[in-house]
Amino acid sequence: MQDKMCGSGNASLADTIVSYWDGRAQTYSNGVGDELADDRHCAWQRFALGAAREVLDAARAEGRVPRVADLGCGPGFFSVLFAEVDCAVDAVDMSPAMLFQAQENVSASVPGAQVAFHECDLHELPFEDDSFDICISRNVTWLMRDPEGAYAEWLRVLRPGGKLITFDANWYRYLVDPELDVVRRGDQEGNDFDGLADDSRATADEERRCELIAAELPLTPIMRPAWDLDALGRLGVDWVRADEGAWRHVWTEHEQSYYRTSPLFMIEAVK
Repeated sequence: MQDKMCGSGNASLADTIVSYWDGRAQTYSNGVGDELADDRHCAWQRFALGAAREVLDAARAEGRVPRVADLGCGPGFFSVLFAEVDCAVDAVDMSPAMLFQAQENVSASVPGAQVAFHECDLHELPFEDDSFDICISRNVTWLMRDPEGAYAEWLRVLRPGGKLITFDANWYRYLVDPELDVVRRGDQEGNDFDGLADDSRATADEERRCELIAAELPLTPIMRPAWDLDALGRLGVDWVRADEGAWRHVWTEHEQSYYRTSPLFMIEAVK
């Protein structure tokens, strides 16, 4: 099932973001397919599901099917992982093309899974308060036009005692840090293999378009995850922590070296 588009706010930038990710949907999905087919699948199962396990077990102890919001689901990577452990998943994305890929990937990986798909802005979710045991995202918060407002909205739909889990990095901070950019270029230029198959890579033009989007977004110049910890603290979570070594658990050795200037971190916050 797919819901109609919710409100978007800041329509021009929002439309630009949707258009970009619609165009990247197939190649991005190819990359997710590679992750689901190799050792990274098990690595993410151990790490992400491990972070969620206590909350999932508590829901089951109450006789409930755990409910998970996959926020900015893209091609459905987390939707697949949580459907595999018998959770009910609501997959949310602004990009209709990404949602199509998510539906395809979920159907192929977990036939009969309890996954509903919603085309919606992540700043305005179509769910009641206190709906989910887990809200999870990957490489999404950096794209938020109002990141603290987005966090507040995600916490709104989280049940008391539920957990927000978000994976992200300072992906485009090199745009405002010339010294960091020099190191990044040294790691990446002349490297013919960036950890992705040929049919999973962004073109040079797509990378430049993404940089132009990132230049307009508020989190690009900000050091994270320190900002996230402060923001979630202001929003009144029960506790919050950051694991700045998450990249060591879920990235291949090549990904670790290629992306070492923007290492993946994990934020966990309990409402």
